[in-house]
Amino acid sequence: MRKGLRVAISIAALGLGMAGLAPGLSPALAAGAPCGVPGDTIRKGANAYADGRYELAMPMFDCVLRSDDALSRLHAEYYLARIYSDDAGGFVDHAKAYTLYLGISDAADVVDPEDARRAPFVAKAVTAIAGYVRRGLPEIGLKSDLGRAVEYYRNAATFFNEPDAQFELAKLHLAGTGVPVDVRLGLHYIQNLVREGHAGAQAYLADQHWRGGLEPAVSKDRPRALAMSKLAVENASMSDRLWIEDIYQNIYCGTKSAERVQAAMIVNDLRRAYARNPNASQAPQAQKSIAPAMALGRHQPTPSRTCSNGEPIMLELRTDIATPPLASSLSQSLPQQTTPAGMRPPAR
Repeated sequence: MRKGLRVAISIAALGLGMAGLAPGLSPALAAGAPCGVPGDTIRKGANAYADGRYELAMPMFDCVLRSDDALSRLHAEYYLARIYSDDAGGFVDHAKAYTLYLGISDAADVVDPEDARRAPFVAKAVTAIAGYVRRGLPEIGLKSDLGRAVEYYRNAATFFNEPDAQFELAKLHLAGTGVPVDVRLGLHYIQNLVREGHAGAQAYLADQHWRGGLEPAVSKDRPRALAMSKLAVENASMSDRLWIEDIYQNIYCGTKSAERVQAAMIVNDLRRAYARNPNASQAPQAQKSIAPAMALGRHQPTPSRTCSNGEPIMLELRTDIATPPLASSLSQSLPQQTTPAGMRPPAR
C-alpha cells in the first residue's frame, strides 16, 4: 500500500507540472538574505503562524526552504501548505498547498512512523491530499476520486495512526460512502478518538446521540449529546470551532433546563474520564491540550450566539488551544509520539 501511495503521488506530481506550481520566495528573501539557524527560524515562524500572523510567518518559512536542514525544510513546507490551504487566512492558494503536500508525502514510503519530528507532518500531508483528491481541484485538473482518497486516508490512518485520517475513514465506513458499511470499525475509530480528545469525533458522537442515527450501537441520549458537544467545543482548535459550535448550538437550543442540569454533571465526568492528567482540574482551561503543533489555531474572538428565542449560548474557549505546543514536534531531540496510540483496526 505504501509503495502504491508513493507511485500515485509521483504520477500526480508529474502530471500536474510541479515546477510551475512551486511557491516563490518572498521578495525580501529573493536576494538571499540570511535567516539564522533554521530550527530557530521555524520556531519563530510557527509561533507567528499559531497567532494567525501569516504575513510574518511566511517569509521565515520561505527562508528556511533555502537551507540545507532537511527537517526544517519539511516543517516549513508543511506550515506554508497549511497557510495556502486556509480559506480564511488571506493567502489561499490551493494549487500551491496541494503541491507542497505532495512533496512532503513523498517521504511516506521511507519515514519511520515513530519519528515524531517527521511522521506527524507527513501523515497530515497525506491526509490533506486525501481531502483534495476526494473533492477534486479543478484549477489544476485534479478530478474527484473517492476510491483513491480512501487509500490515502487508510494509509495515514493505519500506518501513521493519524487522527484526522481515522476520523474521515470512520465517517466513510459508518455511512458506507466509497467503502462497505462497517459500523464496528467506524465506531472503533470514533470512540478511541473521543477518548484521545479529538474534538471532531466528540462533536460527531454528540450529534449521533442527539439524532439517534446509529441506534442501537449509539443510543439516543439528549443530556449526553449536550455534554459531549460541550466537551467538543472546549477541545476544538480555532479552525474547527465554527462547525463544532453549530452542532453545540443546535443541541443546546433543543434541550430543556432539566436536561442541561443532567448534562452539566455528565460533562464533568467526561472531563475526568478523558483527561490525559488524572489529577487535572474539572475546569477545561486547566486540562492539557493534545492539539498537535501543526494545527491551525488563530487567536480569534468567539462570536456570540443565541437561540431562536433570543437566549444567549455560553461558549467556553480553552486558553491552551489557541497557541499549540511547538516543542514536541519541532525539537531536534526525539520527543514522545504525538499521535494517538493503539488505533489499529480491531481484529476481525
